Amino acid sequence: MSILVLSLVAFFIYRKLRERQDFDLEPRDRHGNKIEDDDEESDEDAGDQEHEPDLAPIYDDDLGYDDFLSFEDLLHEIGIIDISNGMIEYETGDNSRLFVMLAEMQQSNPYLKTEEELAHINRIMEVFYNGVVAPLKESSQSQRVEMTDFLNDLKEHSQYLHGATPEMKSYAEQVIDDTLNYQRATDRFENKAYLQFQAVVTPEEVFGETVDALEQQIHEKAIEKLLRQIDRADGLLRRADHAITALDQFGLCEVLYKTFNKEKSVHIRLEDMIRHQNFALFTTSHQNDVTFKRIQQAIHIETQAINSARDVLWENVEHQNLEA
Repeated sequence: MSILVLSLVAFFIYRKLRERQDFDLEPRDRHGNKIEDDDEESDEDAGDQEHEPDLAPIYDDDLGYDDFLSFEDLLHEIGIIDISNGMIEYETGDNSRLFVMLAEMQQSNPYLKTEEELAHINRIMEVFYNGVVAPLKESSQSQRVEMTDFLNDLKEHSQYLHGATPEMKSYAEQVIDDTLNYQRATDRFENKAYLQFQAVVTPEEVFGETVDALEQQIHEKAIEKLLRQIDRADGLLRRADHAITALDQFGLCEVLYKTFNKEKSVHIRLEDMIRHQNFALFTTSHQNDVTFKRIQQAIHIETQAINSARDVLWENVEHQNLEA
């Protein structure tokens, strides 16, 4: 009897395995019930879907060449009003002015310090964080190890070494050029740490008779507040081998450039771009009509000044020749 039961079970399993498996593609809920497809949707539900981030449709417009927005539009979109005097000004929504300044933090290797030094650093950092009053933000950025300026200076100084033969100078120049080429071909990165300090200037803190004077007072007050915070923080962090230095206008622009052009900045430095633009015949940056006209006027005036100076000098030379 048991043999008959086992045979029936084996036959039943065999037939199930031989049957064609059809996947059920009908949409069902978590309980296995079939979901009815309702094509007609009320206007109210459709309106709610447009305001739901998860259900709202994505409109991918075909942008043409003339439809691309400039980088300034991106900055205004994220709330940045202006970048000047080494500060970033953000929108506040009220009558106050918000300024942010970055300071680069010097880093130290904790593995090279003793336990007493690490404990001393931790105590100082605890005092620093407990004394923070204004909003403070820490950030880090992975940047390429850059030694171009140092190697170029070394290359220039190697040609003026006292007692060096021409062969030694040529060999030094070749070695430095090879090092520069190796640096461009090899990607080596290091982390830069930054502290972001912010200051708010209210209308009661400044006074000016004109708009320009008031704007100058606002920027001076913001710089004063920010530098006071940075100096106070540097006084403590310097004891923990984490001295900070406020970034100037160029340093701030370089950090922003490397933030938005992480891959491009590896091969094209911001300093090289500025140098090429300064010595270029035509600039690729966006210029309005007023600036373009003033540049043309400046070029015309400089040309006239050079020609006038040449004529005056030539007349003086001819006068001296006649007297001789």
